[in-house]
Amino acid sequence: MEEIGTSVDVAGIMAEVGGKVRRARAERGMTLDGLSAASGVSVAHLSRLESGGRQPSLATLLNVAAGLGVSISEFVEERPRPGIVVRGSESPFFEAHGARFQALTPEAGPAGVAAMKVVFPAGRTQTEYHRHEGEEWLYVVSGRLRLTLGEEVVELGAGDAAYFDGMLRHAFDVIGDEEVHMLMVAGATGRSTLHERHGMHTDEGDEHDG
Repeated sequence: MEEIGTSVDVAGIMAEVGGKVRRARAERGMTLDGLSAASGVSVAHLSRLESGGRQPSLATLLNVAAGLGVSISEFVEERPRPGIVVRGSESPFFEAHGARFQALTPEAGPAGVAAMKVVFPAGRTQTEYHRHEGEEWLYVVSGRLRLTLGEEVVELGAGDAAYFDGMLRHAFDVIGDEEVHMLMVAGATGRSTLHERHGMHTDEGDEHDG
């Protein structure tokens, strides 16, 4: 697992501080003299700060924020979380209930999303149905799949996708003598994950045939 996009444009962020201070002061109807009195920062310093001629120290910015009655986050953007690369060659497959699963999102995140590659062997028939909270999207990469949703059945081939509410009972069967390779993405509810939903663990909400 690798993190990317971790660099931060500090110069760009700081270059915007002066304009944000000026707008915050104007919104409050404060003059430079008034902000100077409230913050303890000189008028000359504030003027250069607002015009972009001077970058503030942390202490100055804290004082200005306090003088305006705002958080320092009003002027400095929070650092975005880095992107994450999951290498297929490093993410192991695990087997359960006649299928192979490979996690494509790390266990620690992103919150609310779970993605997985699923490989169903030729001739695989699912004898239990699943139901769960949240929504699910799947995409068939290769092979042919029979998807049961509630009382209806649809056949999917390579390039086909499906999206459904997880509260519809659902099951997957392979058509023909070719493996099915499928990508699956689900909006997780609470701490649940895709592998919990599809038989890696027993769920109270699962329904079984018979």
